[in-house]
Amino acid sequence: MRDLANRVAFVTGGASGIGLGIVEALLDRGVRVAVADLNAEHLDEVRSLLGEGASTEFIQVDVIDRAAMAAAAARVVERFGAVHILVNNAGVGTAPTVETVRYEDWDWVLGVNLGGVVNGIMSFLPHMLRQNQGGHIVSTSSMAGLLPSVDNFVYDTSKYAVRGLGDSLRLSLAPHGIGVSTLYPGLTRSRMLLAERNRQPRFGPARTAHQPDGPMEAGMDPREMGEMVVDAIRTNQGHIVSHGEFRDEVAAYCEELLAAFPVGQQVGADRLAFQAMVRERTAAARAALARMDDDGDGTAVPG
Repeated sequence: MRDLANRVAFVTGGASGIGLGIVEALLDRGVRVAVADLNAEHLDEVRSLLGEGASTEFIQVDVIDRAAMAAAAARVVERFGAVHILVNNAGVGTAPTVETVRYEDWDWVLGVNLGGVVNGIMSFLPHMLRQNQGGHIVSTSSMAGLLPSVDNFVYDTSKYAVRGLGDSLRLSLAPHGIGVSTLYPGLTRSRMLLAERNRQPRFGPARTAHQPDGPMEAGMDPREMGEMVVDAIRTNQGHIVSHGEFRDEVAAYCEELLAAFPVGQQVGADRLAFQAMVRERTAAARAALARMDDDGDGTAVPG
């Protein structure tokens, strides 16, 4: 999808932080953008910043709410006539210890970080498929979706799941000419550490939020992140890894995984035949991805 002019995007968590950086970068490329966010005050702020006009729409929505997300998709298509780009960016985080973790922590974080991505896909993908104009889906994972860390197991779980969803969906949608990217940000200037303020009452009392003043100011500029995301959409990159300081850690983690494989194991013919079938289907999907790249406009070339 190299030419983004007049395409239509829907961005969750779009009123601040990474989401706003993506929104601004898309608008600069001539994309018409529906900015979605849970927080009405943040939406008012971004409405004042960007202005209301032919290229913007502002939607207050809770990504956990399936009916509300379906209504948002219908609203975007009614307003702009189509939808080509879905950015599942809304996210929350909490880091309880193993002694203090509650079911409500799991339900909240998985509901937003994973359930919100699922709801975005289920609400917008049918429109994209019916349009048959190609498209692109971006979902925000985290470096926590590549590297585990101490007392981050609830958040890590949600972000590892987004990673797996994106990798498989990328293969599955390639024949339809729809690209898929997964974003793995590290520390970025955002309101993530204030997420507990948005914890819905049904998920239990909010935990004491981390103090955002110190580390967040050292984070990457969200607009820089937005430019990386737009470049990935244009060139159909599967992975958007923004923070180079993690490269050696990720390499070491991958080596640890490789070292865990058995050596010299005898594998039966039936197992090999089953895996050959899976690999054949995966190879066909990768070939469709290659044709998308060759075509250059984000539309699959039949073959």
